[in-house]
Formats: sequence, structure tokens, C-alpha cells
Amino acid sequence: MLIIGYVMIALLALAAMLAATSVNLEARRLQSVADSTADAAANGATTTSNGISVGLTDGTVRARSSAFLATINAEGRFTGLRLDSARASADGTTAFVRLTATVRPPIVGWITPWQIPIHVSGDARTAMRQ
Repeated sequence: MLIIGYVMIALLALAAMLAATSVNLEARRLQSVADSTADAAANGATTTSNGISVGLTDGTVRARSSAFLATINAEGRFTGLRLDSARASADGTTAFVRLTATVRPPIVGWITPWQIPIHVSGDARTAMRQ
């Protein structure tokens, strides 16, 4: 009986460690996508009658972020992916992106219906040089 108890404790510890590792890896993957999305939103200058403008607006950041996520098929790679916010800084030089997705951990996910939400933020700054 004692050996069975120890084996059960070891298996539960292993399952918890595997679940935590899975959530961490998925969060790192999503962080990479958030950083890439912010970079894609921040890059790209627009031409005005006075020349080139790098001023970002909330609308351009959201549009570029949505287009980038669609281009890389991010919804197919993450469960419940959502673009929570996409905005520009007050001076129009930095794009801020916040993504949310859910993770269903292995082994523990078979037993319980839990889905763990993960939230990540990314930002990128524009730079124009002549």
C-alpha cells in the first residue's frame, strides 16, 4: 500500500510539472507572436504631401496587427487567440499589442476541463533614418 501511495504521489508531481512546462512553453510561443505582431504594426511608413510620416495611430496599429495575425495563421496555432488591444503611443512612435490565448495542459487536461488563459504584451518602436 505504501509503495502504491508513493507511486501515485510521484505520478501526480510529474503530471503537475508537465502541465506547468506546457503552459510556460505556450506562453513563450505566444510572446514571440506578440513581439512579431508589434514589430509588424510599428514598421511601415506612410507618405503624405509633406513627405514621409512615421506617426502611428491606434487604427493603423490595430489594422496592421490583425493583418499580420491573419497572414501567419495565428488563430490556427493557438486556441482561443484574441487581439485584446492594439494601440499607439501618444507620440506615435511605439506600437503596443496585447494577445490572449488559452492552454489546455496535457494529462491534467484529460481529467479536468480546465483551460488556462495566458496574456502577453509586445511593443515595438519605429525608427526612420535618412
